[in-house]
Amino acid sequence: MKPTHEPIRPSERMDILDILRGFAIFGILAVNIAGMAGPAFLPGYLPPALPWHDQIATFLVNFLAMGKFYVIFSFLFGLGFSIQMSRAEVKGQSLKSFYPRRLWILFGLGLLHNTFFFLGDILRHYALLGFVLMAFRKRSDRTLMIWAAVFMVIGFITMGITGGPLAVGGEIPEELAFIVPMARDVYTGSSFLQVVIFQAVGGVFSFFITFASQGGVVMALFLLGLLAGRKQFFQQLAEKKPVLKNVAVWGFIFGLSFNGAFILFAELPWVSTFFWVVGAPLLGSVYMAWLCLLYLKPRGAKWLAPVGRVGRMALTNYLMHSLIGSLIFNGYGLGFYEKVGPAGLLGITFLIYLLQIPFSTWWLNRYQFGPMEWLWRSLTYKKRQPFKKVFPVTAGSSGLMEQGS
Repeated sequence: MKPTHEPIRPSERMDILDILRGFAIFGILAVNIAGMAGPAFLPGYLPPALPWHDQIATFLVNFLAMGKFYVIFSFLFGLGFSIQMSRAEVKGQSLKSFYPRRLWILFGLGLLHNTFFFLGDILRHYALLGFVLMAFRKRSDRTLMIWAAVFMVIGFITMGITGGPLAVGGEIPEELAFIVPMARDVYTGSSFLQVVIFQAVGGVFSFFITFASQGGVVMALFLLGLLAGRKQFFQQLAEKKPVLKNVAVWGFIFGLSFNGAFILFAELPWVSTFFWVVGAPLLGSVYMAWLCLLYLKPRGAKWLAPVGRVGRMALTNYLMHSLIGSLIFNGYGLGFYEKVGPAGLLGITFLIYLLQIPFSTWWLNRYQFGPMEWLWRSLTYKKRQPFKKVFPVTAGSSGLMEQGS
């Protein structure tokens, strides 16, 4: 008899990983919202002169957020792969019998996300690089380290070629000069269908550009996450406290220095890229170390629990960002495209995230998974997964198991 393929149960989750995901979700929105609210990520875009408060907001996002949070998410993706692989082995399951399907479904969700809501989708990149990650699942730790370094170098080269992490404006081929004006026309005065057509076509180009510039770094972090999972780093978090403290202190010192340099040398693509490729993962690891140290405090888990609930619904909340953003900024919604400055966008980011905390809490009090997590699981395992929470029978009830509404 073939073993059945079952997902990880909610009771088997590690809270700290959900907390890290929940924190990363905030930072990803802080960066992505600029691409929802205007043509900031499009080739040929020239940012206008900004008042002081918008300059401060831009600096904070570039210095503290840009690249740091997708670094965390990429690391956690590799770590999650390691956990799924080890649990599949324990249960006698074949990873190849369900994981490729899981990746193709993620790619499909990313394709829909890009087409209907946001050109900056990252899910498709994760899905395709996930197949590369599978090829490393039986490689030695030393091989993982070597290839992580190789992919970092590849990331440095490809990002340098594309102009560096802060590449905006500048000279572009004449053939591409129409992109920003067209985007303005589409997002300010077009119907939902016209936006969808624009994003379906533009998504092909944005996919390859982003994949080329960021794919190497993402793949390196996948491998480091896989390695951390093998070493059961997060299962032994208390014993790793000295390591976490060293990362929190030394990573902070060098991370700040390198990230400051990447902004200072923004007009020198290769120099800026070098400092970013090293500095972004450093500062991302510092954020993770700080959260882990806080989690280990007597009441740390309780303080961070709301963030963890957002992380348990990371896919749902990530997609929700784009849905909300499209309704706020696009012409078929409130029409605030290019009407909100960086400081205002940062305020909207905080507002959306603060609303997602009670929403995630409310939802998870009633359901076992976020709606998109449930759909992903059900399609992956070709079986409808339990959705509503089942509560114990109370005295005087009918004797049947009652489900939360």
